[in-house]
Parts: sequence; structure tokens; C-alpha cells
Amino acid sequence: MDYIPRKDSELIAWSANFTAQIVANAGAWNIPAGEITPLQTANANFATLHAKADSPAKTSIIIAEKNTARKTLIAKIRGLVGFRLKNPVITDAQRIALGLHVRNTTPSPIPAPTTRPELNIDLLDFRRLKVIFHDQDHDRKAKPYGVTGAVIIYAVLDAPPAAHSALTRNVLATRTPYILEFTEEERRKTVYVAICWQNKKGQRGPWSEIESAIVP
Repeated sequence: MDYIPRKDSELIAWSANFTAQIVANAGAWNIPAGEITPLQTANANFATLHAKADSPAKTSIIIAEKNTARKTLIAKIRGLVGFRLKNPVITDAQRIALGLHVRNTTPSPIPAPTTRPELNIDLLDFRRLKVIFHDQDHDRKAKPYGVTGAVIIYAVLDAPPAAHSALTRNVLATRTPYILEFTEEERRKTVYVAICWQNKKGQRGPWSEIESAIVP
């Protein structure tokens, strides 16, 4: 998210505070006067032209001049932020006072998955089935935050399993679709499949319903 406000009226107030902070701390931050004066000028020009562009007497020329002044002001600000304000003596509190974003260095915790994937099983060709999956809350292919992939468990059985634990073969699919391959002896038999999300810590979410298909 950009630290520069989108609305002109908000930029005026933001840049006035930014400029005031720069002036007040110029000595400590080693910012020369030759870079402060152009910032003050750009700030004043934009404020003046914005007032004209916001009046009933505005013209297309005034609006164009205001837009140019905005670009000039933003260029001055970004120049200082990208060069002078990288000074390590500037604290996070001072950056916040300037209206800048402070980088969060604390990693976000990765939660255990709480949703389940939904799956479809399609015939591919001899001895191969295609497992297509997506999160229950989304139709698109994106995995939930922190999820490494989907654990697919399956087994070729003579009767429907009573529990997920009966599905003894497993793979980790990092993308959809995933191809399951079978032996010639397993052709025309029924395979039962279930799936769940797994995060980067190895924590698993709830299992899907058990689905079945005939091995082609």
C-alpha cells in the first residue's frame, strides 16, 4: 500500500506534515537546505493550484497545472524517502510521524487449515485418474494462506471404507490437477479418495468427503 494519499485534499495535509517533520529534523537527519527549499516550494505550489482547481472558476488549464504540481511534489517526496530517509538514525516512531509505513519484521503466524478442499475425479487414460481440487470457499485454484498443498489419501478396495483411515496410500499435491497412477491389476476396480489441506508446519485441516471412481 502506497504511503502517498490518493485524494488531493488528503495529500495537502499529509505533505504539509511531512514537510514540517523534515524541516524540524533536518539537522539530525543530515538533510541539506538545498533539498528542503524545493520541497517547500512544491508543497506551496500544489496547495495554491489545488485551491484554484477546486473553485467554480477552474479551467482545464488550471486543472492540468494542478496535476503537474502534484507530480512534482510527489517526486520531491519520493526522492527524499528513497535517499535521505533511509538514514538508520531515523526511528520507526519518526517514520510514522512522517506519515510513512514501517516494515513489520515479525513473521505472521501460520494457522492450521480450517477449510477443506473439494475434489472431482476425472478419467484421464488407461490406469490414470485426474484429481481436481479447490478450497471449499473458492472456485479458483488458489490455496488458503500458509498451505503448502493438499494431502491426497486413497486406496483400491472391494467395498466402501468405513473411515478415512482405511485409505492407506497418500501423496502431497502442491498444485491441481494431480494425476493418480495405478497398476494393470487395479484396472476396472474402485478407488476411494479423500483430501485435506496441509500447511508449511505439516498441520492438516479437515478431510473432505470420500469420493470414488473406477480405475480406467
